[in-house]
Amino acid sequence: MSKLLAPDYGQQFLLPPALEDWVPPDHPARFIRELVEALDLPALGFVIPQAVEGRPPYAPSLLLKIWLYGYLHRVPSTRKLEVACRNEMPLLWLAGLLAPDHNSLWRFWRDNQKPLRAVFKQSVQLAVKAGLVGVVLQALDGTKIAAVASGHRGWSQEYMEKLLAALEQSLAETEAAVAAAGPGSPENGPGYRLPETVAEREALRAVVQQGLAALAANGRGHYHPKEPQAKRMKCEGRTRFAYNAQAVINRKERIVVAAEVTDAETDEGQLVPMVKQARANTGQEEAMTVADTAYGNGRDLAAAAAAKLSVISPVKEGGRRAAEHAYHAHHFRYEAAAKTVSCPQGRLLEACGSKQREGQTVSVYRCRHRDCAVRGPCCGKSKMRRIEVWPHTAVVQAHRAKLEGAGAQAALRARGRLIEWLWAVIKQQVGFRRWTVRGLEKVRTQWALICAAVNLRVLLKVWARGAWAMS
Repeated sequence: MSKLLAPDYGQQFLLPPALEDWVPPDHPARFIRELVEALDLPALGFVIPQAVEGRPPYAPSLLLKIWLYGYLHRVPSTRKLEVACRNEMPLLWLAGLLAPDHNSLWRFWRDNQKPLRAVFKQSVQLAVKAGLVGVVLQALDGTKIAAVASGHRGWSQEYMEKLLAALEQSLAETEAAVAAAGPGSPENGPGYRLPETVAEREALRAVVQQGLAALAANGRGHYHPKEPQAKRMKCEGRTRFAYNAQAVINRKERIVVAAEVTDAETDEGQLVPMVKQARANTGQEEAMTVADTAYGNGRDLAAAAAAKLSVISPVKEGGRRAAEHAYHAHHFRYEAAAKTVSCPQGRLLEACGSKQREGQTVSVYRCRHRDCAVRGPCCGKSKMRRIEVWPHTAVVQAHRAKLEGAGAQAALRARGRLIEWLWAVIKQQVGFRRWTVRGLEKVRTQWALICAAVNLRVLLKVWARGAWAMS
């Protein structure tokens, strides 16, 4: 009969066990140590703490290793990392038996926002050196992620106006009562202080006034007192306070080459900045960037054309209605050189001046051909057909023609498989569906670290099989 194996807690060692032997050669902890030690942390801007009294500060390299280990293993929490530094053998090895407390971890995160975001760029550049980023198709998309603040405690403009009126009335009644008491009364004697409830009401009034001013400035209808930068967005089928996370992913090995977070409810205006960031991070020009309809408005396409960026996106203007209506405005041809507009029947329209719309000069053309055979279906109920030509009309027309090519259609089909994979990894596999920090600046840092972790997983696989070395 074989002997059953059981732990012998009285076992003695002739020589003390080496901590180095407790972590396999291809373990992610070794990869992180090699990665951080290859980085020039002072050049990236990491703050070197100076302690005058108390416990000596921890080195930035140590804290960065712990944070990267946490994001790589889905532990983006200071308190959980503190526990892991005492319980998990790989972290004991990585931290050299040091166990930073959660306050030290948080202060490092708080004081190094920009350097931590720079780590993401370093992950992209390492992927380029490893040959994991190619001059091929890349996909751009955005996703809404709920803010840490509770949506139930958000304020609407109507609620804030009513609350402000109630506060004003309450404070006015309190002031009147104090004035009526007189200067000689005990309630208004020397050293008189307003009751705590009154002070709280004054503070709340200031918050409400600040919120109303913010709504007036940005034209929105909701405000959260605990997280004023978060906006109401459609997030996972619900309208919640959230931020808009953007990402560009390269097709070759699915490396995230650009990452950003905005407080805008839509993706308009993000096309050019994201493609330019991808170029800056990789140091090379992409073959083509493909995006969905949210990025296909006229202004963004015109800005991309002006910057000489190769982009493919379904045109947002018109959509299904233009395809179903043979005489939709998008079927009218505008010749930029001659400044003429022709209808689907080949007849020219007459220029009738211009007007200002949305801060742009829009040229107006009218059809005066009363003998046209298709006047009824073309004009509909109006007596005369009018066409507006925007500054980006010529670019949009050229982009529509570009979309008809086989290459453009293939790129659009590949977009979903490429970028939606990233959202599946982050939201389903990693389980990240809500920010754990407040404010746009901190959210941007968290998103950069999440995307850096996605890249590090790809780099780790190449490093583990010996196909690439850090130096």
